[in-house]
Amino acid sequence: MSAPPPTDSIDLFIEQSLALFPGVDPETEGVIDRIHKISKHAKRLNEKASKAFGLNAGEYATLLKLRVATDHQLSAGDLAELLDLSTGAMTNRLDGLEERGFVTRHRGTEDRRSVLVRMTDEGSHAITAAVEAAGKEETALLSVLSDDERRELNGMLRRLMISFEGDADEDQ
Repeated sequence: MSAPPPTDSIDLFIEQSLALFPGVDPETEGVIDRIHKISKHAKRLNEKASKAFGLNAGEYATLLKLRVATDHQLSAGDLAELLDLSTGAMTNRLDGLEERGFVTRHRGTEDRRSVLVRMTDEGSHAITAAVEAAGKEETALLSVLSDDERRELNGMLRRLMISFEGDADEDQ
């Protein structure tokens, strides 16, 4: 007789709640709850890696958007929209990044009302180091899975993303 499979905190929660919510599919609930919990754990790992390079989560996100942008430059308005921030919050974030030498701001040449934000070499080095450190943490998190399992999981999650991203496009 083989031992029962190992359980986690989600198994316990679902077991405790099934009697209260009999219409809930335990397999679906398990998938969603685990994705949520893993996402929160990965976010904490990412924040820890960012902090090691003097960046908070918001600064990390801002520098990441600039790093992948053409010419490492975006308007402050575009950055605010991409990061779902108010213009005031974006200004505050950029003030801190500029003080530390990670970005510069200047007026647009075609539209003087536009403020363009450009990543400096120092900002590029900081975000590259933070992303690489976070990548090592993420690799360690997934190290319990084989290469084939990671590919399979990635493919299944991609299918889910495509499904709801398609629905989001139709809603717009």
